[in-house]
Amino acid sequence: MEFWAKSLLVFNSFDRDAKQSIPEVARQIGFSKSSVHRLKQAIVRRDRHPESWFWETDEGQPWLIRLVIATLYTFGLKRGVGAETLSECFGRLGLQSHNRIRVPKRVRPVPSHP
Repeated sequence: MEFWAKSLLVFNSFDRDAKQSIPEVARQIGFSKSSVHRLKQAIVRRDRHPESWFWETDEGQPWLIRLVIATLYTFGLKRGVGAETLSECFGRLGLQSHNRIRVPKRVRPVPSHP
């Protein structure tokens, strides 16, 4: 099972009952306590903006991916906006801390061919 699917299971478990303990959630979903603890910590780190919870849901994940692809296509490919500007844009959207979207702080430019 990939990271995102595991994270979604942990998120949904705590979303249903936030008062559950880590061992309870681990038993319910069949993960080790350390895995649940690590995944919960990652969720908390990503939860820095009011909309962050939405990105953890089944509906939010595809929306977030569409947002990133649309931004890269429209501004990066069609308009020629540089990687540093795109990285700044994603940072302003609060996507730097989201594990699913890896936006490097600095990207080496790809040499253009004549």
